[in-house]
Amino acid sequence: MDLLVFLCSRAGQVVTKEEILETVWRGRFISDDTVKSTFYQLRKALNDSPRKPRYIETIPKRGYRVLIDPIPLERPGGSGTLGTIATDLFRKGTALLSGQPSAAALKQARLYFERALESDPDHAESGAALAHTYIHLVTFALGKGQDLLPRAKALAARASERDPKLSSARLAFGITRLLCDWEVAEAEKSFRNAIALDSADSAPHRWLARLLSFNNMHTEAVAEARAALQADPLSLGVRRDLVETLFLARLYEEAIAEGQLLLQMSAQAADVQLGLSWIYYTVGDMDRAYDAIYAGFKAQGTSKAVLVRVERSFRRGGIRSVLQLWMQLLQSQAEVGQHSVDLLFLCSLMEERDRAFELMDRLVEQCHPSLLLVPASPLFDKLRPDPRFRRVLQQLTQNGN
Repeated sequence: MDLLVFLCSRAGQVVTKEEILETVWRGRFISDDTVKSTFYQLRKALNDSPRKPRYIETIPKRGYRVLIDPIPLERPGGSGTLGTIATDLFRKGTALLSGQPSAAALKQARLYFERALESDPDHAESGAALAHTYIHLVTFALGKGQDLLPRAKALAARASERDPKLSSARLAFGITRLLCDWEVAEAEKSFRNAIALDSADSAPHRWLARLLSFNNMHTEAVAEARAALQADPLSLGVRRDLVETLFLARLYEEAIAEGQLLLQMSAQAADVQLGLSWIYYTVGDMDRAYDAIYAGFKAQGTSKAVLVRVERSFRRGGIRSVLQLWMQLLQSQAEVGQHSVDLLFLCSLMEERDRAFELMDRLVEQCHPSLLLVPASPLFDKLRPDPRFRRVLQQLTQNGN
């Protein structure tokens, strides 16, 4: 919305990308993919075509231009442009979360949405947005699930009551019913309702794909992951989800092919490289697993000294030695409170069972979304014979099934 308002304020003029970045994103560093994705979403909302534009024209190497003369809406009595404090704050928060949200963006967006609800407690869009922000904070380990998810559930329920057609509220309610209560069937119903309300939104498809993978319904999960990609083909997050869904379905060659395509779009993405390393390790391609780990560490900005240690570890002890070093690095971070799901994966692969189940119990306590990976992921195959693994599965499925 901020992008549309700015373009309309300059209707008939050519607006450069630099002006857009400075005004809409306030000079923050934003990737070209984010800008392209935002224009894609805007044009989709307007039913506009970049090839035959009715509203927004792309002028190669120069910028963009609005082709119509917008008519500003006025408040009753001519008191100014239509809008409310809550709506303005909601738009600011939403603009911050375009693309892949960072920790700083999530914290700032939370303030905007909370202030919006203080201004107007019935503002459904802000309630749903704040619920999603709380869910993101839990996912990124920036907040405790037992504290934030019940609040997100209440917000989503209220937003759904205020606006029954608000897809984002239905989605947030489904996510919280899943993570708070593990009500799997009810969560699936909410996700499908959200899709029915807005099939062009990739988010409900992504969450439904995760839930279906959790239920070992892999053919259906892959179909939903691909539906999410069709809805938002420029989203790197959607493509990452597709790779993960294929991996959970044990379609390793397809997962690798999609992962390589994702790397072509975002070559320096550390999480993509490290994610591919799990797949290469699973299929026994240890050289490529090492290359992916090294590239992922380098993309993260890991120090040269650590990279040298990684290289030496591989030469001396192969891939397991590298995984051991990686686990040590993550454990040192965990000692200062920076827990990582990757540490759980590594403990499972290295058969550090006591530590793995300790971490898994902590994730259960935190209601962490990564628990959706537990039933299907090949990374937990070495834990499956342990009775403690069945206990965890029972904790996750006793309410939903």
